Amino acid sequence: MISRFKGAKGFTLIELLVVVLIIGILAAIAVPQYFKVVEKGKFAESMQWINGAKGAQERYLARNGIYYSGTLGSQTAPPFDVGLGAMTKFSVGSIQTTSTPAWIILMTRNSPCPAVYGCYTVSYAAPPGTLGCTSTDCTQDLLPN
Repeated sequence: MISRFKGAKGFTLIELLVVVLIIGILAAIAVPQYFKVVEKGKFAESMQWINGAKGAQERYLARNGIYYSGTLGSQTAPPFDVGLGAMTKFSVGSIQTTSTPAWIILMTRNSPCPAVYGCYTVSYAAPPGTLGCTSTDCTQDLLPN
C-alpha cells in the first residue's frame, strides 16, 4: 500500500496521466472542428461574391438582353454596373453562358489549400441557382443545405 508522507503535496502520476488523456481527447475532437469552421468562413467569401454576381448578371440581362459571358479580370465594375470586389481565398474563372438564358461560373480555392478539402472548385449555375463543389467533403461540410 502506498502511503503519502505527512505534509507531502502534489499530484500522483495517475492523476496527471488522466488529465493529459482528457486534454488529448478534447484536442482530437476540437481541432478538426476548428479547421472546418475556419474553412466555412473562407468559403463565405465565395458565397458573398456569387450573391453580388447574381444581381449584376440579372441587371446586365435586363440592359442587354443576354447574360454577360467572358472573363472578369480584376473583378472591377465593367462590364457590370457594380464592382464585385477582389477575392483573396478564391480565383474566379470566366463566366460562361449556355444556349438557354443561363450562366455558369467556377471559382477555385487558392493556395495554401486546406488539408481536408484540397484546392476545391465551387461552381454556380443560374438560373435556377445550382451550387456545386468538386470535393465530397466540401459538398458535405461547406455548401448550404
